[in-house]
Amino acid sequence: MPNPLFYKNVIPLSTEIHKNLKFSTKSQPLGFARDANLIPALVDEFDLALDDLPIAFLPAADVPSAVFVTGLKPGMNVFISKDGLWDGKYAPAYLRRYPFIIGDVEGGDPILCVDDTYEGLNEKEGEPFFTKTGESEETLLRALSISQSYKTSADRTDAFTKMLHEMGLFQSISLDAVMPDGEKTSVHGLMVVSEQALAALSDADLGKLNAAGFLKPIYSHLLSLRSISRLGQQLDMPSVAAEESVPAGETVQ
Repeated sequence: MPNPLFYKNVIPLSTEIHKNLKFSTKSQPLGFARDANLIPALVDEFDLALDDLPIAFLPAADVPSAVFVTGLKPGMNVFISKDGLWDGKYAPAYLRRYPFIIGDVEGGDPILCVDDTYEGLNEKEGEPFFTKTGESEETLLRALSISQSYKTSADRTDAFTKMLHEMGLFQSISLDAVMPDGEKTSVHGLMVVSEQALAALSDADLGKLNAAGFLKPIYSHLLSLRSISRLGQQLDMPSVAAEESVPAGETVQ
């Protein structure tokens, strides 16, 4: 399987191999995300981020993926400052989890893994992962808690996007913008929930969405689209607009 976004070499943490490993914050904590204009999003953080980050979806072979739009073209993230910090109200959980991740083991329990290329990992300075007797330190317990919570929410997000996809609620859009230097740019391949398709749902399907707790995140997603202008404000851009890529009422299957 290819590595997830930002992860270069994922390995399981071991009390034997990594008994002396320590964790320290890099000088530019989020510099690794500077070139990412799309960041994975969790359904459980939609309402927390909607005032700051536009939420959209990417088509995939199995189920669509939820993403925060953080830039108007590949290689651009308008929320990462020169100091490698998050310049916004809400920092996505995906960034806060890195460099840790839960790895699935065939026939065994999931295990906490780490990207061992992360510059903040070393054996000289920082917060230790293990005690001298091999017990987990607070740093490791905190990383495990964040990673487990992320995985649980990611599974719920997959269920959310799968249900919306099966109900035919997605439509394609493109984000069109004029850069400060006059360059015109567009972000293609994004999807949003069609309000017309949502309004046309049967009572039975609306009941399914409500029972799953998915109506609130749908409306949070739709409200977040007002934040598209925020992308331009970060760069003092004159205009940013979202346009449908398919006629109104048609959905992407």
